[in-house]
Amino acid sequence: SRFLSSSTVDDVAEEKKSSEHDTSDGPSFLRHPTVGAKAGAIIQRNIDSIPDDSLVKITRQLDFWAGRGIPEGEFLELTERLVHAASWRSRLEDADDTEHFTVPKVRFGRTELQMPIVTCGGMRVQQTWLPDYVPLLAPSKKKVLKGDSQRNLKDVVRACLRVGLNHFETARFYGTSEMQFVDALGELLDSGEIRREDFIFQTKVMPSKTGKEWEKAWSQSWAHVGERLSHVDLMSFHGAGDDRQIEWLLDESEDGIYAVAKRLQSEGKIRHIGFSTHGMASKIMRLIESNKFDYVNIHYHFFGSYHAEGTPDGKGGHGNLACVKRALELDMGVFLISPFDKGGKLYRPSATMAETIGPRLTPIAFASLHSWKTVGIHTVSVGFARPSDLDEVLEGANAFRDKSKCDALEAAETRLKELAVEKLGAEWVEKGMLNLPDCYEKATSGVLMGHIVWLHNLMVSYGMYDFCKERYKSMFATESA
Repeated sequence: SRFLSSSTVDDVAEEKKSSEHDTSDGPSFLRHPTVGAKAGAIIQRNIDSIPDDSLVKITRQLDFWAGRGIPEGEFLELTERLVHAASWRSRLEDADDTEHFTVPKVRFGRTELQMPIVTCGGMRVQQTWLPDYVPLLAPSKKKVLKGDSQRNLKDVVRACLRVGLNHFETARFYGTSEMQFVDALGELLDSGEIRREDFIFQTKVMPSKTGKEWEKAWSQSWAHVGERLSHVDLMSFHGAGDDRQIEWLLDESEDGIYAVAKRLQSEGKIRHIGFSTHGMASKIMRLIESNKFDYVNIHYHFFGSYHAEGTPDGKGGHGNLACVKRALELDMGVFLISPFDKGGKLYRPSATMAETIGPRLTPIAFASLHSWKTVGIHTVSVGFARPSDLDEVLEGANAFRDKSKCDALEAAETRLKELAVEKLGAEWVEKGMLNLPDCYEKATSGVLMGHIVWLHNLMVSYGMYDFCKERYKSMFATESA
């Protein structure tokens, strides 16, 4: 196909080769004639400190770079860095390590909260997506809170708190997640292990047409939160994006949903009001420009703005970058949604992407630093399923104040931008995504034109086959539904 670049074809071949690779003889990097034994010795010295799932991730990365011919010193430095990132839990447990790393904190806009630059997202760690309020479908609360899922969630919460990651984000819509987080944090409060001021709790409730309807949904959250946690630090109107929802949020009437949220705020049940969104850029901009909200949960990533990518922002551009900049100008807190999954499946990067970023930063560390340093976003969300999901994002957080890593970030950004120009052409990179109609316009018949052009760009520039295939399939799933 003329739309596939040579790098895309190479990436597809690489994925097929890796899936068929015979690993019966162990990791391939160990058989490298110059660095195999030395890298293996580094891992062996620390093997008791590396969990099995982290070891798998280390092995995959070293196998990749061993075949790329990077200098021996650089390869061994990479090995040391990956091992250090994976062994953070062991260092926490070391009684002699009194100065272990903690996640930096920044001011979260007008909320004045000191926000960790990494957030514990609650969308993957829950036992079930089944709603906790629907008769018959509702899972047994006692069964959930006594099960393996809850024990794992408590391990995640404790691990996060030990490294200063004290912002926990969930939603009414995330099945049993909200209930489980409240129980875990409440248990730690009851035992005296933490104080209420030691953490930030965020939940999200979908917008409704009337304040009465919305307060009914809110009351389900409050039934979990009120007695155990006393208040919600950050309450978001969840998934606000279409015109109807925007009108509900901007309604100034006394029986509107915003007025109800403000009343709950005056009663001390809610501290700060914001919104989360997966919408089109111009619609997000409208909510931001209203200046009614203290913060926003939004998509903006180096590799694209997810649903907003290719949609006009109302300021002459496209995507969510202008929205983020305007929110920062208005002193709103900015929370980045799903930077490592919706931002390009960075836990399984294409070969072209990984090579272009280079061995000094993993794609996850690169994406984190880009968000914090280049754009100014306050916190990035990690959808935890287990404590080891912290490994690479902690590497990024550790580099937050490291000038050499900031230099590596700038160099990687330059290489990625230059590669896009090489593959697509300078004019296409500058103008190719501008003025595309969004799917709500009649001319498109509901087709996400900007999304399709975006996926084409990612395939051609960076060979992001897996990510693009998944996103394209989801559009068909939406259409058939």
